[in-house]
Amino acid sequence: VSAAWLAKNAKQVVIVDVSKPKGYAKGHIPGAVNIPKGKFFSGKAGTIKGLIPTPAQISQLFSNAGISNDSTVVFVSHVKASKKYTDMTRGFWTAWIYGMKKIAILDGGIEAWTASGNKLTTAPTMAKKGNFMVNKFLVSNIKSLVDIKSALINKNVQLVDAREEKHFVGKDKDKRLVRHGHIPGAKKVSSYYFTKKDGKLFKMVTPAEVKAIFKKAGVSLSKPIIAYCNTGHLATGTWFAGKFLAGAKNIADFDGSMYQYSRTTLPIAK
Repeated sequence: VSAAWLAKNAKQVVIVDVSKPKGYAKGHIPGAVNIPKGKFFSGKAGTIKGLIPTPAQISQLFSNAGISNDSTVVFVSHVKASKKYTDMTRGFWTAWIYGMKKIAILDGGIEAWTASGNKLTTAPTMAKKGNFMVNKFLVSNIKSLVDIKSALINKNVQLVDAREEKHFVGKDKDKRLVRHGHIPGAKKVSSYYFTKKDGKLFKMVTPAEVKAIFKKAGVSLSKPIIAYCNTGHLATGTWFAGKFLAGAKNIADFDGSMYQYSRTTLPIAK
């Protein structure tokens, strides 16, 4: 949604600012509640951390933020770099997985809000407790290591890497990873491809541009797609653009991403 739309509808929606607490305290959209993006990585599976929250975790998290199952929620964050919109899409993806439909992100982020002449506040929002309860889990939008193993054999499933070039070719020094490089057969469709500079703002590209980006990478929007990154964060940006801007019918995020994959003995390409 645009900053103009949010300004007009702010009192009818729950605005969720995914900034870190210090950033939220420095200034946020009036009425916005704070759910730091780290909260959307609170799930664990054995030694693998940083996964999607459990149903119990997300029910409590959203309810404490004033969210109910019928709420309209807009996720917002600062977007001071091309890929930072993914802070919003991680929250959006989590909500979508758990059955929420009336959700959105703020195009251009908080910078677009202030550029439109709207003010920020430092007064924290005291949310009235909601009653959100998980009653759905859209499993088709989230993939596990088992699905990746299958994709290595099933060439009908397309793997897309949402990271930067240095990670894709294994020249990074990311300490979160045990091994470096990309999953064999993956095409690079970086999350930062999906915003463009509009003055001082970073806005989402058009649906036609999203389709062109996937086509250029050799990825068909009509075939199954699994996006991944290092932690399942940046991949939600590629998932969001593919699903909601380009209309991909079968696209998902590998939640464990390279953090999990690099800890296996499965092949890695550079």
